[in-house]
This record gives sequence, structure tokens and C-alpha cells, in this order.
Amino acid sequence: MTGDPAEVSGSHRQAARERAFRLLATTVGALFLTFACVGGVFVWYDYNARLVAHTHEVRNGIADVLQALTDVESAQRGYVLTGDHGFVEQVEDGRERAEAELNAVDILTADNPEQQARIVALRGLMAKRLAVVDETVVQRGAGDAVAAIQTIRRGEGRAAMEGVRRIVTDLEAEEALLLAQRARQAVLIRSALITLLVGFALALTFLFVKAQRDLSLDREVEADTAERLRVLLADRSLLLDEVNHRVKNSLQQIASVVRLQSRSVSDGAAREALEKTLDRIMAVGRVHEQLYKSGGQVGAFDAGHYAKALAHDLVDSLGREDVQLTTEVEAHVLDLRQAVPLALILNELVTNALKYGCPADRPCRIHVGFGTDGQDYRLSVSDDGVGLPKGFTSRTKKSLGMRAVEALARQLGGRLVVEQPEAGAAFAVVFPRNP
Repeated sequence: MTGDPAEVSGSHRQAARERAFRLLATTVGALFLTFACVGGVFVWYDYNARLVAHTHEVRNGIADVLQALTDVESAQRGYVLTGDHGFVEQVEDGRERAEAELNAVDILTADNPEQQARIVALRGLMAKRLAVVDETVVQRGAGDAVAAIQTIRRGEGRAAMEGVRRIVTDLEAEEALLLAQRARQAVLIRSALITLLVGFALALTFLFVKAQRDLSLDREVEADTAERLRVLLADRSLLLDEVNHRVKNSLQQIASVVRLQSRSVSDGAAREALEKTLDRIMAVGRVHEQLYKSGGQVGAFDAGHYAKALAHDLVDSLGREDVQLTTEVEAHVLDLRQAVPLALILNELVTNALKYGCPADRPCRIHVGFGTDGQDYRLSVSDDGVGLPKGFTSRTKKSLGMRAVEALARQLGGRLVVEQPEAGAAFAVVFPRNP
């Protein structure tokens, strides 16, 4: 490779930036296209799911019509044989159910002309069957059981009921066919969705591999350029003694190279902030935020300052003016290995105090403390709220939060202490100073 290393570096850095922009544009385009396709597939799937549910509803309605008519027949026979007026009520109830279910099926099949024709025929046959039932009920009610039995034996009601069953069978067959078609569509949609997701995964894999390769090339260019600049500086330092009249020009060249290189260097430590959606994630995010602002103390954070700030954030997030927060914290710099567990413990204990110890119908006070306890650190959270159940211990209350606090306390090499003051509840985590 020939030429000024600064110019070569600028050329390669420009090419690397162009590759990065192209890769970013491709990724954004792929994401947009994929989300659009996935959204379309889900809309399609939702529509098909509604059709399947609609088919099931129609089939259930048809079955309910037939069952209601069957109940009417049974009640009719019971009344003719026994004369018990309770069967008349059953006849009326069955009639109402049959008409209501048939009306519902009529509405559900309004977009299907073939089914509508069957519904019309079914309604006529059902009217005939119910007319025969009414006739026998009137005859039996007048005390003429023989006439009612003769009316039944004429067979008009039986013939109408057989016609009802035939039409119901046709309705069921049509809906079963529609259901099979829609089930095949559902399979097709799932296949399309799986294919789309697999393709998206392959595309992301390709883009990731390409990005890694471009980053590797970029790092190689930086290392090569840095080495060439070091060689250049050494060579030009040697030339200073031999060519005094070119000192000024040589220094200007070096300054130009250094200035060009400094303008092209990006901050690799910058990261886009993550949106805080859960309290635990917020707590861990605060740890890292404080680490980034520690002013040179990499991997360490001020636990006292953190505890006070997080507790205020949690209380303020509720928007309750009747919750009073007091803090008593000492400034202690902890190791990063202790930061995340301690943050999660504090978040859990304060959240529990707000959620369970401070009911909405009464004012409450929460106290957060952090400091030393002999050779240990002690983090405590207490409230003057409703208190703990009688006999409460961390072992008897195996909620996810308590289990998490106990596990995190063990991770710190410490223990969870549950206290039961006269009013409210108090928890503390005691752990050694040296992790």
C-alpha cells in the first residue's frame, strides 16, 4: 500500500462509513418490509379465525334448533299421555328457543344464498311441526286425549320433523365444507408465516455476518493506519535534525494528519439508551447510568446515592402525595458485582412496600436506609402500613419477589432479615463489604 497513511486511512474510513450506511439502510428496509408482511399475514389469519368461529357458531345454532324442536316433541308426548300442564310450559320454552336460534342462524348465514334458501324451507317445516303440536295441546287441554293421539298418528308432524332433519343435515354439511376450507386456509397462513419468519431470520443472519466482517475490516484498517502513523512520526522526527528548514512544513503535515484522523474517529462507548418498561430493568439501567457517569471509577458505583435516587423515583412514579419517603444513606462505593443484585433487591423491597404496605385509603411512610453494620453493609426498607401477616417469614411467603430477594442476597454472600415492628413491616439485607 502506497501513499500518505493519513489519506489512505481517510479513504478506508470513508468506505467503511459508506458500507455501514448501506448496511443500516438495508436492515431498516428489511425490517420495514418484514413487519409489513407479518402484519398482513396476521390480519389475514385474524380474518380467517373469525370465519372459523363464525362457522362453529352457525353449526352450534343449527344443532340448538334441532334440539329445541326435539324437546318440544318430547314435551308434547308427555302432555298427551299425562295431562300434566308442566309439559305445556316445556313446549312453549322449546318453541321460543327454536325460533330464537333459527333467527340467529338466519342472521349468521345472511351472506350465503344457498344457506338462506335452506333456512326458509326449514322455517316453513318448523311452523308445520309446531302447528301440529299446538293442535294436540289444545285437544288434550280440552280433555280429548283420543283426538290428540289421532292427530299425532296422522303423521303430519312426523313428516315435517323428518324434513327438518334433512334440511339440518344439509345445513351442517355446507358448514362442515366451509370449515374444512377455512382450516386449509389456516394451515396455509401458518406455513406462510413460518416461511416469512425463517426468511427474515436468514436475512438478519446474513446482515449480522456482513456487519461483523465490515467491523473486522474497519478494525484492521485502524490498526494498520495507527502503525503507519507511528512509523511516519518516527521517520519525520529523525528528519528534523537533517532538514531544519523543513521543520515547519513537516510539523504542519503531522498536525494535518493528526487533525484528519481525530475528526474521523467515532465514540465506541456511546450506546442508545434502552426504554425503561419494568421497574427491575429500570433499576439495573440506573446502575449502569451511574457507572457511565462515575468520572473514571470504572466498574464501581455509589450505593448510597443510588438507593436514595431510586427510592424517590419509585415513589414519585406512583403520583401519591400521601406516601412520605425518608432516607438515611451513607456514601459507599461498591464493586460492579454487587451493584446489580443490590439494585434489584432495593427495587423489589421498595416496590413491595408501595404495593402491599401502603394501601390507597391511608397515608403511609416508607424509610430506606443504607450503611455499615459492623463488617457488613446493611440495606433496609420499612413502612408503617398494614404490616405482615402473623407468623410471616421469608420461608412461609414463597412469592416470586421474596424468592428473588433471597437468591440475590445469597449472590451477595448475605442474607435477608424479616422484621415485624409494632406497626408496618421491615426488611433488611445484610451482606459483607468484600465480595
